[in-house]
Amino acid sequence: MRSIHANLVTTLPLPVILDTNFLTIPAQFGVDVFSEAERLLERSVEFILLESVLDEIKSNLERAGRTEERFFKVALDLTERCKIVGIDHYTRGSSVDDQLLEYASSVRGVLATNDRELRDRASKLGIPVLMLRGKNHLELEGAIF
Repeated sequence: MRSIHANLVTTLPLPVILDTNFLTIPAQFGVDVFSEAERLLERSVEFILLESVLDEIKSNLERAGRTEERFFKVALDLTERCKIVGIDHYTRGSSVDDQLLEYASSVRGVLATNDRELRDRASKLGIPVLMLRGKNHLELEGAIF
């Protein structure tokens, strides 16, 4: 029975939950976060975007200056490569960061963010974090099971 479970775990896509700032990496640093994540994680990945993060990208795009506008336009285009997930009504009132942590924990996924505070919070909760290192590659902090 254990070997069936182990095979199932390795064949199911690993949920990677994306934060707004993570989707700006391609425009800012030229790193393909999707292929780099799959390369680093060495397994099939399902990129997840919470509705609240999509709303945040759209809101940031409306308020952005000329330079930032390009970052958020690219981020918005990249959302098409993600599965959009709604949030439960009981989580709707909480911050986007809290929603990201709650969702990542509930699906045993990887949180993809460059936000230092969010990374620290995720680490304390045992949530693995995917982040940009050296402005040219991704790195995983924490363990995936």
